[in-house]
Amino acid sequence: MVDTDNLDVLEQAAYRDAYSDGIVDLFTGLSLLWIGTAWIWLSDIAGMAGVLPAVFISVVLTGRKKFVEDRAGYVKWSPPRREWEKRNLVLLLVAGIAMFALGVIAYVVASSGSDTGFIRSIGPGLLAFLLALTAAGLGIAFGARRLFAYAAMLMVGGIAAAWQDTSPGWPLLAAGVVVAGMGGYMLLRYAQANPSVRST
Repeated sequence: MVDTDNLDVLEQAAYRDAYSDGIVDLFTGLSLLWIGTAWIWLSDIAGMAGVLPAVFISVVLTGRKKFVEDRAGYVKWSPPRREWEKRNLVLLLVAGIAMFALGVIAYVVASSGSDTGFIRSIGPGLLAFLLALTAAGLGIAFGARRLFAYAAMLMVGGIAAAWQDTSPGWPLLAAGVVVAGMGGYMLLRYAQANPSVRST
């Protein structure tokens, strides 16, 4: 008799391992670096900076799939997990886009001087706060504890930016350095531990 609970636990562990290659972390870190740089030094295009990562995300995910399958093979998740994953990805994508747009709008409103209240006081950190919530949501969805650390970094950076009344790009730039560094380290470690089947 098949123990369904044990199979679910094993699949959950395998699912977490399937996202330990670091490619998504590296891409996210580089995206944060780009967006942070745009907000600080390329203010004319800051509001549109998130478009570039959005354009490349499908290319990155396709390349990641090929990279992982060439080393770890193809895994077909159970139908309930595939549905769960699809639903979570759609919800998080919509939420992420909405939060980013809200952060940009709120910062523009705050920096225009038309608001002198609460939004103005947290405006410089609002984008980092919203991205922190997105990272925490992804951490819950994928069971990846490191995403909670990323969320904490963004939250602390957002608080610092609001406190210092500085560019909202600084917390993103700082978090991007750490996230990209972690992603690069994970990718190197994964590639060393899982050589390509074509090279064996």
